[in-house]
Amino acid sequence: MYQIIFYHTRNGESEILDYLHELKIKAVNSKTARINRKKILDYINALSVYGTRIGQPFVRYIGKDLWELRPLRNRIIFFYWRNNSFVLLHYFIKKTSKTPLKEINQAHSKLKDFLERVDSK
Repeated sequence: MYQIIFYHTRNGESEILDYLHELKIKAVNSKTARINRKKILDYINALSVYGTRIGQPFVRYIGKDLWELRPLRNRIIFFYWRNNSFVLLHYFIKKTSKTPLKEINQAHSKLKDFLERVDSK
């Protein structure tokens, strides 16, 4: 079993948890929101059980220590961290065939921030 850690900013905010909460609220009236939320949670659960060995279509290595979780058009960029844990860094909706460099750069910024704050403790 792998531990799943949600990245939080210095202010304690997590865009991934915020998005899941937003979907939960919308799911009351929206079938699409219900489906998206369930898929995301199922994929996160699969990652916690099988790790990156689960392979495609669930996860894909995108380079520089980063992987993407791929539920439907949703993408969650994450990395493997010590003691069998994954840190979920960044969320976006995929609109192109290739992962946009902007999204990868945002994930790298969050990765650096996470490691700096963990190492400073």
